[in-house]
Amino acid sequence: MIKMVVSSFFNTLINEEEAIPSSTMLEIDRIRNKGVVFSICTNRLAKEVLDYNRDFPFIDYIVSLNGSCIYDVEKKKFFSKSKLSIANIKKLSNIFQDYKMTYYTEENAYSNLDDVKDQDIYKIEVEMKTEEDQKKIEKLTITSSVFCWNNKKYLEITSNRSSMFTGVDQVSLKLGISLKEIVTICANESEYALAKNIDKSYIVKNGCDLLKKTTKKITKSNEEKGVELILKKV
Repeated sequence: MIKMVVSSFFNTLINEEEAIPSSTMLEIDRIRNKGVVFSICTNRLAKEVLDYNRDFPFIDYIVSLNGSCIYDVEKKKFFSKSKLSIANIKKLSNIFQDYKMTYYTEENAYSNLDDVKDQDIYKIEVEMKTEEDQKKIEKLTITSSVFCWNNKKYLEITSNRSSMFTGVDQVSLKLGISLKEIVTICANESEYALAKNIDKSYIVKNGCDLLKKTTKKITKSNEEKGVELILKKV
């Protein structure tokens, strides 16, 4: 029996017009009325996803910033956060001092580290210059993945305790749901561990090739209501 569905957001649930089809919303509503938890996983801030939840609430949990922050929508608060250490932030800032970098707190993104001030940092995004950039941080105790957007590649860096999988696992432990009772729908490299460790993981047709190597379960693209197709099976 399926007790939770976890869907990636951008490139998966929403289409190119940054909208969720009404028929997909009806399917989400249907499974939630049957007691199935619907969660979002994203490399973005939780508040960017919450904007879609205002008029027609449909989300139970948001695993944001690559699993660094987990938001309980009903209680309107984060119940788990895993920040980058100050030591690693300094090392990363030195390694990529000539690169365009973005620093993410739980609520905002900053292009200048000085603007962050006393806030904790949960994710750092580096605009990559070469394929070798990821090797520069191999010795650091962090988690990293590559994200492609608008023909550019970004290195996403979080603490070594954070990933989409660990984030979803924390939600499942909180609710008493086993991994076998979870369906995931993924698209991006940051969701690799999630797709690899959850048996019922589907990859949208427009998802990255790395994910497609983890499973033969391929659904349609986000433009063809790929998430909705899987929800109808739940």
